[in-house]
Amino acid sequence: MVNMEATSNAIWWIKNPRNPKARRTKGPSGQRKKSLGSAFCLDMADLLRNISLQGYNKLLSPDITLGQRMIWLLLHTTTTVSLIVVLSLTWEQFVAQSFVTNLKDPLYPLENVPFPAVSICSNNRISKVAAIRYATELQAQSPISRPVEYYLERLLYLREFYVHVGVVVDTDDFGSFQTFLDVFGTWDNETFFDTRRIMKLLTPKCQSYVLKCTLANVDIPCFSKAAFQESLTQYGPCCTFNMENRLKQRNFKNRLASAELGLTVVLNSSHADQFAPILNTDGYIVLIHSADNYASVTSSNALEMFPGQREETALQIHARVVDTDDSLNSFSPFGRHCYFDHEAQTSGSEQQRLLRSTYTFPNCVTRCRIRSIIALCRCLPFQMPLELVENLDGVVYCTLGHVPCINQYLFKWRNVLTERHMIFGLEREIEEALYCPHCLPSCNDVLYGVSLSALPIDNYLATLKLDDNNQTEFDSDISVLRVYFGDQYAQYYIRLLNNAWFEVFSTIGNIMSIFVGFSMVAIFEILYFLSKHIYIGCNRIVEKNHDDRKAKELEEKKLFICP
Repeated sequence: MVNMEATSNAIWWIKNPRNPKARRTKGPSGQRKKSLGSAFCLDMADLLRNISLQGYNKLLSPDITLGQRMIWLLLHTTTTVSLIVVLSLTWEQFVAQSFVTNLKDPLYPLENVPFPAVSICSNNRISKVAAIRYATELQAQSPISRPVEYYLERLLYLREFYVHVGVVVDTDDFGSFQTFLDVFGTWDNETFFDTRRIMKLLTPKCQSYVLKCTLANVDIPCFSKAAFQESLTQYGPCCTFNMENRLKQRNFKNRLASAELGLTVVLNSSHADQFAPILNTDGYIVLIHSADNYASVTSSNALEMFPGQREETALQIHARVVDTDDSLNSFSPFGRHCYFDHEAQTSGSEQQRLLRSTYTFPNCVTRCRIRSIIALCRCLPFQMPLELVENLDGVVYCTLGHVPCINQYLFKWRNVLTERHMIFGLEREIEEALYCPHCLPSCNDVLYGVSLSALPIDNYLATLKLDDNNQTEFDSDISVLRVYFGDQYAQYYIRLLNNAWFEVFSTIGNIMSIFVGFSMVAIFEILYFLSKHIYIGCNRIVEKNHDDRKAKELEEKKLFICP
């Protein structure tokens, strides 16, 4: 069988008289249709002659020469390029400054600001009485007869859990003493040496140095849920006031905004029980922090102060409330650089582990640090809170055997980065620092500042009443700590969009009007022109597909002549 359409020119052979190819090239009146390109050029010329933008009709005006048209073309090209450059720079500026923090209320009511938690830690981290008692127990458990002084000397090694004291100690001594503690310092129901239990046993009790408490000029019991409780800080067990954030909301009378109406604590300054001080100070260590945060200076938002011994110290707190406008909910947390509370509760699987407790930036950094310590040293420092540990399976408390590893990475854990920006000369520090990119500040937070002032204790002693024996309630071996708000009001800041959509729209419109005289009419004209030719192009594609389909159907019905 031979396809005669391709091989035969016989006069009696008449090809398909309804050839779709012929119909495609004819218009309704039998004339050839214009091509899509020529129609576009004609419409473009018509647009340039009649568009409302200034100067574009000069490009096709018959009244000017070719040289003048080239000048107009150069002018429009330069203007268009300049417009694109200026718009790109303006947009980059909008993106870089999309959020701004403004002072909304400089007289924000102080009673609406949560009173911070106050953690008081003794500089003497090991009680002498408790150390002698524990050394006596170890002496009784040891199969080798040694004096109590031998064990007291070894117990000083435990200071390394708090801070590296700089004393050159052979790590073999740490290992040998820890081996002894693993055998004779472990209870029968313990699989490993419980460092936290022993350090709590050796730490001075709150009752030994917190003597009297006054809040809003009213004496209160020092040790209750509404006052001081023992809690973990970076310095181990300490006495923390307002740990449960019960002073979050107060009335106007209890603003705690003066030295007399704030928190007053009388502390014991005696050194009779001192055994293992860790800092070069005779006083106490005071940490001011949010009640929801683990008290750690290296995790941010904890302020460390050092009141002197036998002094009346006043800590004035200055609060700043930072809020975020609800309109920023549409942005991602990493776009606005903060987390809302509802995002902390409904985050994904990875973030859910990071935010399963009340989310705060310091707690997130602490959780990141804990993860790094467990990964590098295979242990958990006894000071760290268990509620911030993601997985407790197989985790043990750090012992003296882990001290060399902890000292090796101490710089890493004390320096935290949430963003990395390469700075010349600090490349090594940036690489060695702990990197926690998932930790962002809270969108709604309270920031505290503290200023310290001190007076001799004699002024306070002079205000004490004498009893029947002509004696005061306390002797001169005390310190007084006053914590209160130093201002009558707080500053209220709010984070919001720097430029709303209508501001961006008006700025871009003004720039385009300056360069090319742009208007809404010109936008409509251009959109009409583009829509028209998009429709024509799509219609041509549809017609072509329809004609090709009919041609294929006719191809299948053609007559083939066999000789």
